[in-house]
Amino acid sequence: MKGNNRYNLIAITLHWVMAFAFFAMLGSGVAMVNFEIDPSFKFKLYQWHKSLGVLLLLTFFIRIGWRLFHKPPALPSTLKSFDIRAAKLGHIALYTLMIAMPITGWIMVSTSVYGLPTIVFGWFEWPHIDAIAGNDTIHELSEEAHKILGWVFMAMIAAHIGAVVKHYIFEKINLLPRIGIGRTK
Repeated sequence: MKGNNRYNLIAITLHWVMAFAFFAMLGSGVAMVNFEIDPSFKFKLYQWHKSLGVLLLLTFFIRIGWRLFHKPPALPSTLKSFDIRAAKLGHIALYTLMIAMPITGWIMVSTSVYGLPTIVFGWFEWPHIDAIAGNDTIHELSEEAHKILGWVFMAMIAAHIGAVVKHYIFEKINLLPRIGIGRTK
């Protein structure tokens, strides 16, 4: 890769912070739903999960704002047109999931019969959506959507990573320097 084919430091930082946070969110979500966990720890895990979800929702808007005003670097000219289209569609899907996951979680919490507040890491209380409070139908739909979207998100992340690996192994195109890993040539 020649020229300025690297994202700027803020875009790189937002990418990796959000990537690690979403890995933690997806992992904790799978654990909370599928594993036997001590109830007091499970309650704490839910609170942590909700807190991180709120921060990811807020960070998403920072990331979108940054992306709207800062053009990404050009993709390598050696990529096939199909791969370029797939990359664009994949990124749209990832951004859609980055907003859909916390929104469906927020709806689910807002409609819970328990009405437990979301205290974001002890810093501030995140409000519920009062207009849908206690609505069982919306709760069931949002819970199912959150679960399905979580699995779709994991598949999209795997596809995203798989594409980078595929380009590196089969086409000798190293995309990692674009996002801050390694040096550009």
